Amino acid sequence: MSSAGALDDIGDVSNVLVLGPSVDESVDTGCKRLLTAGDEEAVLVVSFMLSPKQWVDGWVERVGDLPEELVVVTTSDAFTQPGETEDDLPDPVTVEYLSSPGDLTGIGMVVSKYLERWHEADREMAVCFDSLTTLLQYGETHSIYRFLHLITTRISGADARAHFHLDPDTQDKQTVSTITSTFQAIARHTDSGWEVKRR
Repeated sequence: MSSAGALDDIGDVSNVLVLGPSVDESVDTGCKRLLTAGDEEAVLVVSFMLSPKQWVDGWVERVGDLPEELVVVTTSDAFTQPGETEDDLPDPVTVEYLSSPGDLTGIGMVVSKYLERWHEADREMAVCFDSLTTLLQYGETHSIYRFLHLITTRISGADARAHFHLDPDTQDKQTVSTITSTFQAIARHTDSGWEVKRR
């Protein structure tokens, strides 16, 4: 199925792989569409592409009001804009820092902490991982595959919904195939719009 409406047909799939350019307005719009497909009260974002403030500003521009709780997981050098500090972020936003995008254990621990907390509180939640492209620059494909298998299982177990970004043009076909096999649905952005395949 093609076009933006295809994203609405992903439905209750827990884990979706989004294939598209790392920096693309249509992909970003699709990301926000996936994050707001339900009545999400809590959103967790693992962001290595944008600083927390850039990510929050993008949400406000495309979506409007922030969710009741928004957690941005990033690295300690993420404040890339001159003069940008954590004080610039609105109250619903919490920032969790990692030493490196290659810290898979740290990512897993932070994501699991919030999934467990929100699941126990019976909150509707969504997760965005931006992006696997960066992770693959820091680790071997087989390590990333094992990490994804673990984290997607935890997301499913917490009744959350998540999508993970990957720029396929930066990887060889075997790597893309390996990563793709971890997910229940694939949303690929092409020149003609979105194509969604459920596994």
